[in-house]
Amino acid sequence: MSEVAKPRPAFKVWLETDEGYVFGPGVYSLLKKVKETGTLKAAAESLDMSYRFAWGLVKKAEVKLGQPLLHSHKGGRAGGGGAELTEVGLQFLEDFSKIELLINELSKDPGLLEQFRSINQVEADVIEIQWVGERADITLQLKESANLIVSVSKKLIGEMKIGVGDPVSIELTSITGKIQKI
Repeated sequence: MSEVAKPRPAFKVWLETDEGYVFGPGVYSLLKKVKETGTLKAAAESLDMSYRFAWGLVKKAEVKLGQPLLHSHKGGRAGGGGAELTEVGLQFLEDFSKIELLINELSKDPGLLEQFRSINQVEADVIEIQWVGERADITLQLKESANLIVSVSKKLIGEMKIGVGDPVSIELTSITGKIQKI
């Protein structure tokens, strides 16, 4: 009898704007191959893509970004054409590579999330609350002798009964934050 396969987390990552998909594994692989081969044609061939499809992928991403990812130059009768990544293309390649590496590591060891959580959590004392319409800017004195200003809703402050001098714990992420009274 065969052994039951153990499921593991798997992720597919892509980057998008308000208009939708911009950059994912396909464009990433293509740009990576262009960097290696020096031409879009060779990159497309190595990935079993038609040149037209590869060109379309790059152009769609460039239109959404409003910036070129590749700079191409034509060759003459003797050849010599090629393509290289623009600064924007190189930055997307580097950033996506880091994201891919992180996701792969998390897939191998989901326990790493707890390590990230503790790295991004700080404790602080509330030293000032400035009301700005329906929001408040809370100035926090971190335990490491630095200040941090966090903008939150009046509703949250009322619900949590946060006041000047109260100790709080803040969990920081790239998109949102979570604050709790301790």
